[in-house]
Amino acid sequence: MILPLRSTREVWAFDWFDLDVPIQFGSMFILPTCLYLVHRHTRMLLGHEFVRELDQRRVELFLHRAFQEKGAPDELLVPDVDEWDETVWRSFSKEYQCRINLVDVESSELDPSEEDALESQLSNLIVGPAENLLATHGAAFVAQGLVKAVKHTRSRDKQRALLAKALDLSENLPEALVELADLDFQEGNLDEAAEAFAKAADIAGPSHVQGQPGCYLRAQHGRLIVAWQKGELNDAISIGEELLFTDPADHSGVRFLVPLLQLSLSQFEAANEYFAWYRQSYPGDLEDPGLMFGWGLTLFEFDEEANAIERYKRGMLQNFYLAPLLLDLPEPSPELWQHHQRGDHGYAIEFVDSFGVIWERDAGATRFLRELYVSLLPQLDILIDVRRQMAEIQDNRYEPDHRKIWGELVAEEQHQIARWGLE
Repeated sequence: MILPLRSTREVWAFDWFDLDVPIQFGSMFILPTCLYLVHRHTRMLLGHEFVRELDQRRVELFLHRAFQEKGAPDELLVPDVDEWDETVWRSFSKEYQCRINLVDVESSELDPSEEDALESQLSNLIVGPAENLLATHGAAFVAQGLVKAVKHTRSRDKQRALLAKALDLSENLPEALVELADLDFQEGNLDEAAEAFAKAADIAGPSHVQGQPGCYLRAQHGRLIVAWQKGELNDAISIGEELLFTDPADHSGVRFLVPLLQLSLSQFEAANEYFAWYRQSYPGDLEDPGLMFGWGLTLFEFDEEANAIERYKRGMLQNFYLAPLLLDLPEPSPELWQHHQRGDHGYAIEFVDSFGVIWERDAGATRFLRELYVSLLPQLDILIDVRRQMAEIQDNRYEPDHRKIWGELVAEEQHQIARWGLE
């Protein structure tokens, strides 16, 4: 059968809009985004789909299905957004022999009344089920589900919409306030973040169960970090001490931060008292390199040089980069094998950026650290070479004797560490 040739070009328009009604999506609730296709000239709706958020991959799959079901048009109009990868559109255009025309995102192919009517038509498909969800589960349950969706959403605007809806359904929901504060913190809105974290802590505090992680601890930790970033170090120290009293297990690692904040304010007496308390409260704790360096400096200030050397040694064994970066000396390759993230080059850089000034303003403490580091370099160089070999064999897992070589390197590493004389 011979079909007549098209007399006009077939042109479709793709667009989307966000809805403000929650729908269930697995174990969470989302505010869906509706993707839709219309015929440019007839304004006929050709297809639609509700998705979690606007995403080029989801749009591509939606268009694939539509083209396979209905055939491809001659041209497709797509609103242009910064996130689009134009190479994807070129590949899509080539696959379907369809011209993809990226147009101004504000220029809709529908006039406002037609657009409103279409959005209303599509919205009505989920309004009823959404109302049933609220009636069945209750506003607080749905609000919690919206907060849960934030971690699975990439768009900041969509994250904020989810949290705004959650707070609309359940006013002062602490979980939503904490997530909102975290967004403000990431975007540099420190005053707004501090206010939201404080509000969440006040609301969640009465229901907090000691020994269990939860919203209250997250809010308090957020308050500490914001106060630190704002330069309000005394407030940050007070919040940290309160956190350690409330949560002795210290799920967030505040115990490593408090004494360094004290040292940043030259509160050596307070730091010394803290380290005495820390030794009793956390016996056998993991040896955080930054904490060990701060402890070493504090002991030096109180003329306990032998103990200061021991703490510095422990810190150097945990991170090979801290001392040379603090002293502005050449540091080892960042490609060495590490037992944990605290041994990474990145950890050392962040530490020096945050707390390097503690050593910079104390010439005596810096000279002591320099002399110790230089004296230990021969031993450190041996360990560094072992770690270099460990990194190389780790990248060569198909070596027939991999397990044997690895075991020998681990044994050699432990032998070299034992030579440092630390129990």
